[in-house]
Amino acid sequence: MKNILLVMLLAAAAATAEQATEVVDDSEVTVIPDSLLQQVESGHAESAFFIGSAFAQGTMGIDQNLEKAQEWFLKSAEMGYVHGMFETAQLLFRDKVYDEAKTWFTKAAGAGHGESMYRLSLFNLYEINGETFNCDAAYELLDKAQSRDVKPAFNDHAWMLSTLPDKACRNGQKAWKVYAELQNLYAPSEPIPWAYLDTKAAVLAEISDFNEAIEVQSWIVEDFCDVDFPKTDEAFKQSLQQLLLSYEAKDDRLCYGAIQRLQSYVDRKPWREAPEFITE
Repeated sequence: MKNILLVMLLAAAAATAEQATEVVDDSEVTVIPDSLLQQVESGHAESAFFIGSAFAQGTMGIDQNLEKAQEWFLKSAEMGYVHGMFETAQLLFRDKVYDEAKTWFTKAAGAGHGESMYRLSLFNLYEINGETFNCDAAYELLDKAQSRDVKPAFNDHAWMLSTLPDKACRNGQKAWKVYAELQNLYAPSEPIPWAYLDTKAAVLAEISDFNEAIEVQSWIVEDFCDVDFPKTDEAFKQSLQQLLLSYEAKDDRLCYGAIQRLQSYVDRKPWREAPEFITE
């Protein structure tokens, strides 16, 4: 149904290209087909969202303009369109307007939008905008997002269940179940992102399967950090130690973190990490 609507909107826009309204925005002039503007005026929220998407992506002959995109997404959201609510929240979050972003994520989640449920869980986990840390509240939201097959929700849930310092927030067996469900969302030939494999290694370490955790994490470090480990155990451990020392002085959080986790698993220790909200 959504694809049919987009085809209809594109057809209408093409058919009335000569009948368009100029929207003046400081030094530039943007032309929006009158057909779309009329549909918005008649209360068609998806048309407002369509215009917002054109501004956001720079399509339909419109220059990319995120401020204008936000205006149209907001118009769509205020008319009750759930995807407009989500995109409005996303842009507000990007601009660090966290109170308003949370309001729109909450409205979208209330309308059944899974990605918004996932985004709301981050407020509790990362204590965004002064929110109190609450893994139980976050896990409840992640469960709801998972029921809508939101892949990052599975990944973050399994990661937190395996790595949070608070023992009350950890559950290795549940983490493995959640991760297994995530794997089932991928086709056999579809690659799983490295970040998700990093989670798999953490889950394996949490359930004390350190050999498998080392194998998975070694793949990640070798591929992501462009290194080759020796095959023998002793040479491997020496190489890992040298790599760890060399990355201590480098400005590469991702590789250094992956290497640290690998060293932890080699030492037969599961990984512990408090969530850190990085705004830069």
